[in-house]
Amino acid sequence: MSKYDSMIPLRAITVLLLLALAFPLCFRAEDRTNGLRKIADDVNWKYTSVGKIGLTVTNFGTIGTRNAYWPNQPSCEFPIGSRIEHIYQGGLWIGAVVKTRDTLDPRNDEIFVSTAASDRATTSSSQGLISGYEFASNIGDSITEISNLTYNRPSTSQSSQASVSHQDFICDYYDIFTRVPSTNDSIADHTPMGIRVHQESYAWNFPFANAFVILQFDISNVGKDTLDSVYVGYWNDACVRNTNLVRPGTPGYFDYTGQGFDSVQRMAYSFDFAGTPGGPPADSYVGMKLLGSTPFPAGIDSIGDLHRSTFYNAWQYRSSDPNAQWYAAPTDDYNSVPYFSRYSRLTQSMPQSFISPLRVAPKQNGVSYLLSTGPFTRINPGESIEVVYAVVCAKKDGSAAASNDTPDQRKTLYTNAGWAQRAYQGEDVNGNDIQDPGEDIARRDSTGLHYTPDGQLTRYLMPAPPRTPISRTVVQDRSVTLYWDKSTAEESVDPISGLRNFEGYRVYRSNPGEDFLNHDAFLDDTTLVGEFDIPNDNIGYNTGFSRILLDSAKMFPGDTTKYWYQFPPRGVSSATLNGWQYMYAVSAFDKGDSVNGIPSLESAKSTHRVISGTPPVSDNSTPVGVYPNPYYVNAYWDGSQERLRKIYFYNLPARCQIRIYTLSGDVVAILDHDASTNNGTGINWFGQFGDRAIGAQFAGGEHAWDLITRFDQAVATGLYLFTVEDKATGTIKRGKFLVVK
Repeated sequence: MSKYDSMIPLRAITVLLLLALAFPLCFRAEDRTNGLRKIADDVNWKYTSVGKIGLTVTNFGTIGTRNAYWPNQPSCEFPIGSRIEHIYQGGLWIGAVVKTRDTLDPRNDEIFVSTAASDRATTSSSQGLISGYEFASNIGDSITEISNLTYNRPSTSQSSQASVSHQDFICDYYDIFTRVPSTNDSIADHTPMGIRVHQESYAWNFPFANAFVILQFDISNVGKDTLDSVYVGYWNDACVRNTNLVRPGTPGYFDYTGQGFDSVQRMAYSFDFAGTPGGPPADSYVGMKLLGSTPFPAGIDSIGDLHRSTFYNAWQYRSSDPNAQWYAAPTDDYNSVPYFSRYSRLTQSMPQSFISPLRVAPKQNGVSYLLSTGPFTRINPGESIEVVYAVVCAKKDGSAAASNDTPDQRKTLYTNAGWAQRAYQGEDVNGNDIQDPGEDIARRDSTGLHYTPDGQLTRYLMPAPPRTPISRTVVQDRSVTLYWDKSTAEESVDPISGLRNFEGYRVYRSNPGEDFLNHDAFLDDTTLVGEFDIPNDNIGYNTGFSRILLDSAKMFPGDTTKYWYQFPPRGVSSATLNGWQYMYAVSAFDKGDSVNGIPSLESAKSTHRVISGTPPVSDNSTPVGVYPNPYYVNAYWDGSQERLRKIYFYNLPARCQIRIYTLSGDVVAILDHDASTNNGTGINWFGQFGDRAIGAQFAGGEHAWDLITRFDQAVATGLYLFTVEDKATGTIKRGKFLVVK
């Protein structure tokens, strides 16, 4: 039984078998019988959701899912909702020389490496053991999720003044076990060093800080022996692919990711080199950046100097070819062959002559890499060190070919990495791990709104834009109206200056068809359609708010928020196409802070995914109908697969049942419509071309159907009849539509 298997109670075996059947191609060929097995006491279902990255974070030292739950759970998806994945799996590595109290102990002066994950996770045909997963949590331990958001907080999180970010994941795990605590099954090929890891991850929704996730590791020696010459690394199997075009595990899936290393930035990065075998490449980067450590490694006295003790190694996945030199995967914690030892890989970089080719000629079967730092001279019993990384994503800049990798293409990656570095350093402006005179500006007060000096070095101190406005949409026939409140953004206090700094609002809308023609733009780059700001200053357009300000606040049943603004402005029409999907959003921006050199910042967008259409209809004189009718299966706006079709029923009552028949009277499908809950769930088109985090909001008189029968089959060409029964009155209306294949 594998370590992953050992965490599974008997009642979960059936679930795992179903998962294996459902996702037969979601793993590297050698992993398909194992999958992501730690699902009992260990948590592998938490992922970041407040920013642009959907990153799965576990409480046993790994990130990513090995694509085990694709497409329902992101591994490292960017932008979230796009199904462009960037990481297969990554994991923490810690290596050290053990100095035992008893000098006769056979472990004295031995070298060990504990790995949260590695490419050497192998199975035993007799027992099914998996080696390489060497950290485990105590029985009953989980991940605590907290947030400093006051509203629009992830439903899984708790509000806490102790939180660092908009979504903190906090957990502890250990390398001390030789058997899994919950099952007593053996952990293969593992010698404990007595390490506890307290892990915290941080994610934000600020536009300037929503494309990175920070991973902080507090590494403690909870054993009796001293750990000497300690190195800490993060192994990463980063595979950048658009899974809309190439399913995880498809032959060749892992072969076409380019790899690079920027030593000055202390960042390894990956990109989709060719897209093969699934169409155009995913035009984005994922980077793993070393942000810093406390204390610094031996001989280092500042973050600016840390690159001298930052090491990069890459190797072909599970390659054991001794002639491959540095591209051969390390097999043991330590041995006499430098490039086959995990510890020796932690302690030095591979030659640049082996690094450079990975950017221009990706290797077959994929490449994983290790980004490490050290040595930390020693960790005595009871002592600890802290090492911090960031996962950073970005779209490529410019129009150069995706197979190219230039500094200009990495411009946004560097910008996002710079904000991650700035967030980590906080008050430590010069990066020396010391609070120097003039740097002490931060302590969150009881309101959480501003900071005052506290005599301590505070990290993760970032400027904050105004809070995101509270908004809602009213979806009607060929129109959408966006409303938002006053007080949330306009009463926000800047955390650096302690002053109200609000300047104005921006309104965004996607263009029709962007959801399937340019999905990334639909999710992320909606078009600015309106900007309104305080008049008579030297910031913005000085347009004022009179065009969008209501005479009195608008209220909605069951909602205590007072909505003072609307878009489109009164008297202005902004038609939408019925049945087409749009994103509407509003944000707030501030004046900036010239004293502290901070430009005007914009809040996260309050976003709504809407489909306009007919309102609910109850009178008998209004006929129900279907569009498009006739429906042609090669419609440009639908997907290329049977399960990516859709038609709409319109002029429906608020609550009704739709029954679809063949001409011979056989029931094809039964659909229950409720205007208050209808959000497209179960229609694959809205999952493929939408955003899993934002439910679709339909006009109340419309309902989508994917042309899949109640027996899970695609409908054939033909004429179909349907009835609509109003659940409030019992009235039945009838119609027909034609499907042409």
